[in-house]
Amino acid sequence: MVRRRFRVILDGEVYEVEVEVEEGLGERELLLRALERAVIREERSFAATKQLAPSMPGAVESPISGRVVEVRVGPGDEVQPDTVVVVLESMKTQVEVRAGRRGKVKEVLVKEGDAVRQGEPLLRLTAA
Repeated sequence: MVRRRFRVILDGEVYEVEVEVEEGLGERELLLRALERAVIREERSFAATKQLAPSMPGAVESPISGRVVEVRVGPGDEVQPDTVVVVLESMKTQVEVRAGRRGKVKEVLVKEGDAVRQGEPLLRLTAA
């Protein structure tokens, strides 16, 4: 068995992956195995984090994993359910995140350029 290290970038996030494989495998096969293990490890760690972290009251959560392109609201802003509060980008596609309910922005938890995961709170709303 040979141990190899790779730097893998998934959705803009950099991961160090160490893979133990049989000797004689080509670079392509090594990289595919590294990616499989990186994705499995990431899913497991995110699932564990999500189970341990209680839901944040009033949170507007990210529907996808991606990068914050634009934050369109700030603390004190009043929003309607259809108000676009954040724009995310994933795999060259932009997704508008809407407030989903009426309220006032209590706190913005992200800034432009931040990488976010699906289910991660982007901001908190209070009742208007």
